[in-house]
Amino acid sequence: MSAVVWGVAPVHAQGTEIKVQVIDTLSSSMPEVLADTSYADTVVSDDYEVRKVGFPQDNSTDNNNDIVKLLQESFSSHVQPPKRWKWHGGHWAGIGIYYSGLVRDIGHLSLPEGAEYMRQTPASIGVNINFADLTLVSNRHFGLITGLGLEINNFRFDDNVGLRNENGYILPDYSYDMAGIELKKSKLTTMYLNIPLLVEFQFGRSKGGKKYPAFVNFGLVGGLRLHSHTKVQYRDTNGNKQTEKQYGNLNLRNFHYGVECNVGYKWIALSARYYPQSIFTETGGPEVQQVNIGLSLMF
Repeated sequence: MSAVVWGVAPVHAQGTEIKVQVIDTLSSSMPEVLADTSYADTVVSDDYEVRKVGFPQDNSTDNNNDIVKLLQESFSSHVQPPKRWKWHGGHWAGIGIYYSGLVRDIGHLSLPEGAEYMRQTPASIGVNINFADLTLVSNRHFGLITGLGLEINNFRFDDNVGLRNENGYILPDYSYDMAGIELKKSKLTTMYLNIPLLVEFQFGRSKGGKKYPAFVNFGLVGGLRLHSHTKVQYRDTNGNKQTEKQYGNLNLRNFHYGVECNVGYKWIALSARYYPQSIFTETGGPEVQQVNIGLSLMF
């Protein structure tokens, strides 16, 4: 009498029917085994090797149902449907570095007439330090976010000139040039505490349980001025380095507002801001607007 050994492994699923692969080599009493109707869909080769069978046709329906249920659970645990994209959290908190530019307006990137002395060097580098961001509302792809951060601007002037306040208006200070002093550095620094309100759209894919989101956010940003000063550096007639700073009395706005856009992937983004009002008060200095363009690393 032959011994029958069952080996079971999932092959495919269709509806509630699950086929299994069974390999069995029978003895010379093959006809007796094949005469047993407890096997269904039996395929037999010339060497009496059973290649594929269905489930034994046991008279016990409950037993067969238990086997089907067990195999279905095993199969579904290994084959998971693709997950839908879910909101990944906003992208604003982080550190950014950018060029701080002064322009006439967004359509004219040159300086206005009479403000040419504020032409800048490539060293006009600013820094954003955004402490945190908060998602106000969101669904799968869209969210409304806000946050809190610092903006530090450094406007480095190219000409051998400082700034001075004369009768409530900011003008160039040529006294150093007239005294034959060559300035090594002349800059205006401002610091603002900013709060944004941005709409963000996320898209991307999931791989290995990890999300790789690309994102675009844009909206408004406003801030309160915390600090400002001018700074000039030069060497005196003895060759000693001298630094002079002026705090206050610079006619700068206490508040600023503008628009911001960030386009990025995972943790890096191209960032831009534009402030459509002058950095000075309405009658306190030349009509120059601020543009920031740079890179941000998101937390």
